[in-house]
Amino acid sequence: MFNTIRHRIHQHLMAALLMACFACTAWTQPLQMVAQPIFPADQAELVYQPLADYLTTQLNREVLLIIPRNYQQHWLDIKSDTVIDLAIEEAPLTDYRVNYKNFVPLVRGENSVSYSLAVLDNTYASRDDLVGLPVASMPAPSTGYLVLARWYNNPLSQARIISNSTSWDDAVQQIWSGEVEAAIIPTRLAQDYPQFTIIDTSVEMPSLAISASPDLDPELLQAITDALLALSDDQENADALIELDIQGFVPAVANEYRGYAEWLRAISGDDF
Repeated sequence: MFNTIRHRIHQHLMAALLMACFACTAWTQPLQMVAQPIFPADQAELVYQPLADYLTTQLNREVLLIIPRNYQQHWLDIKSDTVIDLAIEEAPLTDYRVNYKNFVPLVRGENSVSYSLAVLDNTYASRDDLVGLPVASMPAPSTGYLVLARWYNNPLSQARIISNSTSWDDAVQQIWSGEVEAAIIPTRLAQDYPQFTIIDTSVEMPSLAISASPDLDPELLQAITDALLALSDDQENADALIELDIQGFVPAVANEYRGYAEWLRAISGDDF
């Protein structure tokens, strides 16, 4: 009888110990944070690594930065459920993760964003003037490409999208070199060039967001959110925001991004 009781106590203790070890492991494993590939890999590391380092310090847990090779690879990884804990993405991909992968939006940049079709000087007056002509863009499913796909949705009257830009700055350079007649780029970037004429601009949309896997512990999600919201007041880590070209983070609400995932149907149809 005594041996039976002792055996049961031993079993309970071992189960408790295993649960404690599992919880400890879950809280100490590195977090994998993927960032949308709007820069070449070497530049992307300079832009996003300060944020990963900041979170590593604040959470006392390593945050590993993942930079996809390009947008095509990024989209395939999302569709194939590649394990990711945190994602830094713009509205269409954020909404897709929220609605189809059950991700939780934590914070977003406090500013809104839009994309503009820019030409050199006054060479063209409207986007219809660019039908059949080369327009530079980053590859699908970058937000700029999706804007173009929505604008030029008639197969008989489309611009010729040259989607080999490795960054939005690269798309600008393609205008300067004469490789293309226009480029779709963030409006704030287009406004930096007085030689450019903006002939059309997309709707304003919420800025990039950081969303989290539904598998993360709620306490960890709160810790990540608190750290990101406090970043704008942390002068020592201001470079993490400067590199992202945002003033600070504010809480993200899923409804703010609702509907943007539908833009992806321009490249995927119903294959969600």
